[in-house]
Amino acid sequence: MPEDSSSESNPETANHHWFPFLRFKKECEAAGKEVSVNKWMRETGQLNEKIAHEESLALAAKIASEKEANSKKEIEKEDLKKKKEIQSELKTKHKSD
Repeated sequence: MPEDSSSESNPETANHHWFPFLRFKKECEAAGKEVSVNKWMRETGQLNEKIAHEESLALAAKIASEKEANSKKEIEKEDLKKKKEIQSELKTKHKSD
């Protein structure tokens, strides 16, 4: 038996085309929130892969930043160590002169 075709175009119950987004839009406007397709897709789980990708990019950037900061610290430590060695050598040389 065919389904009732009148419910297929009812924006309050239909789940095809843009009807679900239009309901989301109506809810957001009633609550005074900003409406966006991206936000709706995120909230409905349609962008889970994209969200995971964005999170992995952010994590990779954080790790790279931490590695760079650690490298700079190591370079500064090595530089300070060399300066101290040079100063020590100069003092030793001046004492022997």
